[in-house]
Amino acid sequence: MAKLADVTESISFLEEQLKSIKERILEVEEDMEQLIAASTSLYTNYLLLRSIKGIGIINAIVLLCVTDNFQRFDNPRKFACYCGVAPFEHTSGISIRGKTQTSSLANKEVKVYLTRAAITAISWDPQMKAYYKRKIAEGKHKASVINAVRAKIIARSFAVIRRQTPFVTLAV
Repeated sequence: MAKLADVTESISFLEEQLKSIKERILEVEEDMEQLIAASTSLYTNYLLLRSIKGIGIINAIVLLCVTDNFQRFDNPRKFACYCGVAPFEHTSGISIRGKTQTSSLANKEVKVYLTRAAITAISWDPQMKAYYKRKIAEGKHKASVINAVRAKIIARSFAVIRRQTPFVTLAV
C-alpha cells in the first residue's frame, strides 16, 4: 500500500511535468505564429480566420496549411468534400437509395480539427448556438447538426478570405 508521502510526491512530480508541458505548448504556438508572421499574406489570412468564433491558433494554421493559404481549393464545397463534411446521396440511375452520407475517403485529421472548432463555435457563437438548438428541436441527430456546423465554419472561412474582411457576428 502506498504511503501518503509517496502519493504526495508523485502528485507534485506530475504537476511539475504538466506545467512544463503547458509551457512548451505555449512556446511552440508562439513559434508557429512567428513563422506565419514572416509572410504577409499568410499572416493576413491567419488573422481573418481567427476572427471566426471557434477557430483558434491551431485550427487557423491547419486550415492555412491544408488549403495552401486558400489557393488549393476553388470553393468551400470542394474543401468540404476533401474533409469529409459534404453529404452525398446514394444514387443509381434515376433511383435515390438511403440517406445521405459523408465520404469515408476524407482527410480525417482535418475533420477532427473542424469538429473541435464546431463544438467551440456552438459554445461561444450565439448564431451557431441558436442554429444547433433549432436543429436539435427539429429532431435532427447531434452528429448531423455538428456536421452542418462544420460546413458553416468552412463556408465562413472561405468567405472571410475571399472578402478579406474579418468575420462580424450579427445579432441573433
